Amino acid sequence: MEVRRPQGTESRNGPLREAEGVAQVRIAGALGLFLSLVFSPPAALAGPAEPSAALIDVFHTLDGRTVTISGVLRNTGTQPLRALVIDANGYGPGGELVASGTDGIPWRIQPGAIERFSMSLPLGPQLVREYVVQVSLPPLVRPLASARRTVDVELYRQHVRTLIRLQGDTRNGLLIVRVDTAGLPVSQVSVRASLWALDPFIEHFRLVTLDFDVQADRSATVFVSTTQAILLSLQIVDVRLRASWAD
Repeated sequence: MEVRRPQGTESRNGPLREAEGVAQVRIAGALGLFLSLVFSPPAALAGPAEPSAALIDVFHTLDGRTVTISGVLRNTGTQPLRALVIDANGYGPGGELVASGTDGIPWRIQPGAIERFSMSLPLGPQLVREYVVQVSLPPLVRPLASARRTVDVELYRQHVRTLIRLQGDTRNGLLIVRVDTAGLPVSQVSVRASLWALDPFIEHFRLVTLDFDVQADRSATVFVSTTQAILLSLQIVDVRLRASWAD
């Protein structure tokens, strides 16, 4: 049996269904916008970009009794940097702090720009085995960048000679010489001794020069050939360095 709808029913329900569909679309769109605001805040509401920097080159030279550390810094962030502090700490063979230096870049560094820096570590009785360079931006606690470098012992060959202590004495026709290296990376020292020694054949004193090697932090005994000798001077001729700080 066919059921007939009243005339005009379809024409009245069509606009109603269309209005309901539009309302559902608007509700879904509003809900999606609300969720995006909650879980994905706009960039305008986010905090400022974190500053960042990189040490793209760090090297060192020895100038007399000073280790000079130089390098290049780059602003790797999206904001300018200003009033940077650059610190360098030098550590001895046992890991103890033996020297330190500071430099700074007070002017503005634009994003992507580079700046050079340099600082000095004065050397004391202990040599710098390695050093750490840190770049900071007060009042931030964390460093923006850091680098660690090791100093080759060969760099200190000439400087080490000024730190070694020689002690000598003559007795009973023998010359006794001690070498104190005080923890320096030295394995052996070549020494030249100058003496006034009595020549028994001519019965006069004459200048005698003796060359010999002494192990680090030990003594060596050399025969002088006469019981009457006066030690005039001791000189370091050469220094044999250890292959590495750990030897």
